[in-house]
Amino acid sequence: MSKRRIKQKSGFTIIETVIAAVSLSIIALGALSYQYFAATHNHIAKSQITATRTGQLLIEDWKNSGGSTAYDPTFLQLGFAKPSDKGWGYYITVDGLPMYINLSSTDVAHDAAAGVTIRRLDVKVAWRRDYQNGSPATDDPFITLTTYARIDASGG
Repeated sequence: MSKRRIKQKSGFTIIETVIAAVSLSIIALGALSYQYFAATHNHIAKSQITATRTGQLLIEDWKNSGGSTAYDPTFLQLGFAKPSDKGWGYYITVDGLPMYINLSSTDVAHDAAAGVTIRRLDVKVAWRRDYQNGSPATDDPFITLTTYARIDASGG
């Protein structure tokens, strides 16, 4: 009688191990990529919210002062300053985000009989993407907020 040897397969082959490692690497890379982009967009959203809230504070305060052409946010004593860079009106850092602010106003309507003037108020807030001090570059993000103020009785 002849003896037969029965060979049983056990364990993984090298091909199966390589395929499993590659699959795991692709999945991990996808998860890390998602996490990176989520953190980046969270950073962008926080910057936009900070700039919008700062602009909203200024435009509301300026409107409450009647849209005065002499409005100066440094009097709020919240950290607004005039930068040495002449291209921007004011500078402030909020939550580590350096922001530059321009204020502009234009009289858009006047009724001499009623003594009413409507003034358009614009607040432009720009910030650096890289969170460095210095004026924003032309491709750095900004927001512009606009409102209108009636300046007939407010002393504006």
